[in-house]
Amino acid sequence: MKHMMVMLILTLFVPSVQAEVFRDDFNDGDLQGWTFLQGAEDGSIQNGELVLSSPKAEHETEVIIALDGILSGTYEVAVSLKISRLDRETNGGATIGLRAHTPPILESLIEEARTEGKILPKIISTLLHWRSYNFFLGTQDVNIQDIRRGLGATMRRMEEGFEGRNKLVIDKFVGDELRAFRIFDFRLHKWYRLKIIAEGNRFQCFIDGKEMLGFFDDTYTKGAIYLSSGWGNRVHFDDFEVQYEALAVQPREQITTTWGEIKGGFHTR
Repeated sequence: MKHMMVMLILTLFVPSVQAEVFRDDFNDGDLQGWTFLQGAEDGSIQNGELVLSSPKAEHETEVIIALDGILSGTYEVAVSLKISRLDRETNGGATIGLRAHTPPILESLIEEARTEGKILPKIISTLLHWRSYNFFLGTQDVNIQDIRRGLGATMRRMEEGFEGRNKLVIDKFVGDELRAFRIFDFRLHKWYRLKIIAEGNRFQCFIDGKEMLGFFDDTYTKGAIYLSSGWGNRVHFDDFEVQYEALAVQPREQITTTWGEIKGGFHTR
């Protein structure tokens, strides 16, 4: 069902936990509930599929589209995807970003700009989601000049600071840091179902129901969701679904175990 937001109130278990679901099959041709952060000219809905592509492999050609209004730390995200064009010399491919958020040093500046009615520069809009976990199906330089196909997880981060008085320095970027990678000889033009579960510091990644990656990391605790492609690649997304934890009253530490106990009866494919 298109753009379906369902709230399941788990009153028998934890009254203050709300589990919500968002689905989009892209069949109606609009992107309500999504916002392009970069490369809007290279993303569109075609034949009921979200297609993100770019003609060149430069970094600036990345296409990023974010899901509006969902900020959480516990997710189960699933999407069907196929890659119809892949640049073999560029790391990455079809990407899901989780727990994306604004670098802290930018928060006050962005809020000040919005309060004063200023238009944020394009680069700032991109940096709003620069810190995140990225899960990709594509290629990765696992060794020097040894690019492999597979499923990978990286952590995108940026270091920033002030120089002098009121001068913001945003010129020290730290490249994608590989958290996990597994060789997987996927085929172009073939659909795969990619699912990622993020609970606390534990991450699990599945392809067509088979667990492919698992790792632990507690660098980022919560944030937004996005899909991306670009750098000369062309990716098709369909049947997107996210189930996520919406917190009400109880602090995060008190609900983690309970969520793990009840998820077996809640998460579905």
